[in-house]
Amino acid sequence: MSAVSSASIHSQTPAGILCATSPAPRELSIGIVIPVLNEAAILPQALERLAHVAADCQIVVADGGSSDGSAAIARRRFPTLELGRPGRGTQMNAGAAALDADVLVFLHADSALPADFAACIRGALRSPRVAGGCFRLRFDVNRPWLRFYAWCTRFSHRFFHFGDQAFFVRRRVFEEMGGYREWVFMEDVEFLKRLRRRAGFTVLDAEVTTSARRFVSQGAVRQQLRNIVIVTLFELGVPAARLAALYPHVR
Repeated sequence: MSAVSSASIHSQTPAGILCATSPAPRELSIGIVIPVLNEAAILPQALERLAHVAADCQIVVADGGSSDGSAAIARRRFPTLELGRPGRGTQMNAGAAALDADVLVFLHADSALPADFAACIRGALRSPRVAGGCFRLRFDVNRPWLRFYAWCTRFSHRFFHFGDQAFFVRRRVFEEMGGYREWVFMEDVEFLKRLRRRAGFTVLDAEVTTSARRFVSQGAVRQQLRNIVIVTLFELGVPAARLAALYPHVR
């Protein structure tokens, strides 16, 4: 991205009056963090698409100790941190520390950003009152219950927003918040809870497309009910580490 000169630009009007125009404001730079754990099956295609839609963004992959060659696949495309131990909170904090962008986007490996995501984020952040936000959701499988759940993500409610919706936040705000809690589970729900307390959280009209593999494997209604129960228990004070046992791994 080319730097914008800070010098004023002068132009000659038809009447011969010399005018000065203010320099255009610098465009916000965007950095993308991708936490990865054993995603070799989907990673090449996911990173190829990301390289196409995010050509002007800083991108870093944070691998949490994959055993399937995910880190090697990621290194062929983007700078990659090999942390040796899983935990999305730890991975995302490490990735954020490796970037110097104005805005941080946290993207799951099985979620795909819309082509105009950068313009959408920059447009939302033109308001100084907006600290961050997320995208609406759509699934890569077209089933009635999944369409309904995706439709619900336009509403700002704790049961409808998770990390697969590509949270974004101003770097300054992220640092003031102390980043993510370095937990084994629920780091996205807890982070969003703190971000909402600052106000200025927005849900963009654009959609992230995410994998429905968990809903297909577990059953769409069952998985959504599980999500509601887990978030409710978390709000009631049950530790995230205990709740992790209720959320089966799907790869």
